[in-house]
Amino acid sequence: MKKVITPSDAFAAYERAFRAGSPREVEELLREMLNVQVAVVKDKDTAEGELRQGKQLKTVSVPYGVFIDKIKGKTVYRLEPSAQKGSRDFLVEVKSTEDIRPNFTYVLLAKEAGYIQEKGLTFEGAGDETDFESQPEAEEREKMTSGRFQSWEEHARGVWERSARITNFYRPFIERWAEKVLELTGENLQSFVDSLIWAMRIAVYFHDVGKLNKQWQEVTWENEQKISGKTRNGYIARTSPLSSPDQRNELKKPPFHAPFAYPFLRTLLREIFGDYRFLDTIVLATARHHSLEVTGAIEGDKFEWDQWNGEKADDWLQSQICKLLELSGDEAKKMQEEIKKASIKVTEKSEADEPPGPTDDFYFIYCIANRLVKVCDWEDVENKDIELG
Repeated sequence: MKKVITPSDAFAAYERAFRAGSPREVEELLREMLNVQVAVVKDKDTAEGELRQGKQLKTVSVPYGVFIDKIKGKTVYRLEPSAQKGSRDFLVEVKSTEDIRPNFTYVLLAKEAGYIQEKGLTFEGAGDETDFESQPEAEEREKMTSGRFQSWEEHARGVWERSARITNFYRPFIERWAEKVLELTGENLQSFVDSLIWAMRIAVYFHDVGKLNKQWQEVTWENEQKISGKTRNGYIARTSPLSSPDQRNELKKPPFHAPFAYPFLRTLLREIFGDYRFLDTIVLATARHHSLEVTGAIEGDKFEWDQWNGEKADDWLQSQICKLLELSGDEAKKMQEEIKKASIKVTEKSEADEPPGPTDDFYFIYCIANRLVKVCDWEDVENKDIELG
């Protein structure tokens, strides 16, 4: 039976390890927490075809150590989710167990995985496939930037408003984390959590800043005109619903947008809150809301601010955020200067960053921030709340 590890179990283990001066219990706990997701398919080509159609692999969770031990001599593929954005394969063969990492999805062939639905993975001989499932409708629409027409302003304000409810739900967990990990109490605890949540909400608001790239706006507005006949009016965030699935073949694929959130938000949050490393954790989690392959690395001159009615998008953005936060006077001027600095950074080259691992103190914050952005996005696509429990 799989052991369920609650937050209280984890905190208690850390406390006992600290008092005893021995990390052994924590190491054992982490080994139990580290898993890989495993799918079983008939063959690679068939699986590639299903994934190209937007299907998702059904998977089973396997402890990392067990998986490493059982896959020797077997053909193993790693799932690359972002392959849908190009012509690359979804399944990439893993040549060495040293390349196996926790929290990734791996694929085995049915002829040697020994998967039986009633028993699970036996890793011995032939067996069944784990099968595929349709991608959740909200996630699919959000990724395809379709579902319902939205301007950039409407979408940004929509996710901002939803982030208030969701961060309120997560606040007790964040407080508990800050109390135990950072040893904060009283006013210091509340002040830190307020700032942390505020940083997350700012990241949510600007998570699609990459859509203000000139090329992205041009391609997406061209697609919108083909779909609905609308002519350009402002900045677009999502196109109207397709009249038929075949209509997608007539549309151009917009350039990537999510990675640009990294250099923009990294600069903005540090300007607002100071040079704190944990802010970069929030930023990378935000930039990875579409793909876990985003590293923060961006080539220079890949981003150009769009322009509408004689006003550049970065100048327009300054007025939007000041209006949203009801800033005026010195506060508005300060925010405008911070946006200006971030607006320059997004046009320049940025270096790769590494997400925190499960043993990192800030891994919890990374997970919360990533989920926050995704859920706000999905809710805004469907215009309804998602159950968080």
